[in-house]
Amino acid sequence: MKKNVTKTVGITFALLILVGALHTVLAANAENMFAGKIVVLDAIPPSWFNTKNGFVNFLKKHRTDVIHANEDNEWNFKAMAFFRKPLGDYEVEMVFYDVGDGTGNAMREFRGSVTQYTQDRNAKSLLGRTVLTRPTFDANRKYFVEVQSHGKTVATGTFSTKGISQSQLDQEKRIEHQQKEMQKSMEELKRKAEEQERKEQEQKKKDAAAGDDLF
Repeated sequence: MKKNVTKTVGITFALLILVGALHTVLAANAENMFAGKIVVLDAIPPSWFNTKNGFVNFLKKHRTDVIHANEDNEWNFKAMAFFRKPLGDYEVEMVFYDVGDGTGNAMREFRGSVTQYTQDRNAKSLLGRTVLTRPTFDANRKYFVEVQSHGKTVATGTFSTKGISQSQLDQEKRIEHQQKEMQKSMEELKRKAEEQERKEQEQKKKDAAAGDDLF
């Protein structure tokens, strides 16, 4: 697979090209069904299917709207954007917005964008792997993403992130720092106590030696 990687604050997007393009009929079925939508996936589609509806069935099976943080506390996922008509350009913009915690209506807050250059100006779909990083993005939030071409929105989608929130991570770091500082203080007190005990022992030896000299 060829990749074209673009990095911006908090976002990495890698364009993936399916090896040996999908059969026109298979692609058309999916493009018609998901036109104007961004589909978040938990797996990358293969380059071929045994049945006419194989591609559509794959998208339905592997579609998800929840992304869980990985061991690095980042969100790594695959997504396909389907357009209602050919782009007519080699450049698109992926724009991300935070729309709250999913419990109510919230104002969109811009979180970042990625300019992506496609391999085909007549493309009707786009497949890519995306990585969202902190602190631009956070856990337990809902995000709205759109693909723009010539300033117009050509596909949209939503997803939610799961994991440990940034405030929790910050709190854990503060607790860890406090524990380390407390440990340092305890070690310093122990060192001072040992030093004081050593001095007292030395003084006792001196006093004993001085007493022996008197006799």
